[in-house]
Amino acid sequence: MKKLFTYLIPTFLVVLMLTACSEGSDKKVEKTDSTDALKEKEVYVVLKTLNTEYFKFIEAGAKDAFEDFGIKGTVIAPSEQTNFMEQINQLEDVLNKNTAGLVLTPSQPDTVVPILEKFHEKNIPVALLDSDVDWENKLTFIGNDDQNSGKLAGEKLASQLEPGDEVAILEGISGTPTSAARTKGALEALEEAGMKVVASQAADWDRLKATSVMEDILQAHPEIKGVIGVNDEMALGALNASKSKGKEIISIGIDGIIGAVESIKEGSLNASVAVKTYDMGYKGVESIVKAINNEAVDKEITTEIDVITEENASEILGNLKKILAK
Repeated sequence: MKKLFTYLIPTFLVVLMLTACSEGSDKKVEKTDSTDALKEKEVYVVLKTLNTEYFKFIEAGAKDAFEDFGIKGTVIAPSEQTNFMEQINQLEDVLNKNTAGLVLTPSQPDTVVPILEKFHEKNIPVALLDSDVDWENKLTFIGNDDQNSGKLAGEKLASQLEPGDEVAILEGISGTPTSAARTKGALEALEEAGMKVVASQAADWDRLKATSVMEDILQAHPEIKGVIGVNDEMALGALNASKSKGKEIISIGIDGIIGAVESIKEGSLNASVAVKTYDMGYKGVESIVKAINNEAVDKEITTEIDVITEENASEILGNLKKILAK
């Protein structure tokens, strides 16, 4: 079985891609009758998209779990994160296949409940990742504490500025739970530290859009000293905007993607709050296997987070690249 991915920071060992509740998962999985039955069916992982590193790490974790548990599995996603109906259609297709279990990152949580009820009627367990759904029949929700991630990003930015300094927040897609929670955590931390939040605008998780939005913000508020992108792509876009305006600002991101860690290593991006999405994918598949084997599964599993800075960026970067190179 593959060793689950870890990385070192200077003072102690931190598990980057598996949380503490996975302890012991390096051991060989003992195949039971239920697990053997999985060979006749397939576990489907349906993500929001596969065109960003964030979701590619979820895919990597899921695929490692398929291999570790000796089961058939497929990962699919809409062509774009905003293609909500495409994901619904994919779920309809999965429902009519020989499906053992579903692992889902819902693009639009409110719209998926009717189709999820159909999975429940067919006794197909459903594990939710990344974005929760208000649905009582889910097997589990596995995700990051997004509000805490935003809070850590806000605290990191505030620690490098002075009370009264002007700052901005770049939000994700308006109305999505992940964006709302991260923005709330960042806003509360910044205001508590005495920062003046002069703008908080959506940039839809996109680097190019974030560059444009941030250029407009800098035009309206030229005294801005720092920005939080509630994902790394937007934080990097904010840096591009500041460079085009000939300004130096402190930019903090969230997710810990390779491009962000490279930028931190080079001294451009200041920090990123690392979300361990590999864990989500692995644990999502693991929870389906446990459910089919009649093993207990926690109703909610929160993955760990870490702050990546210039001090630990090199070590983390090498390990992240190894995961995606598998």
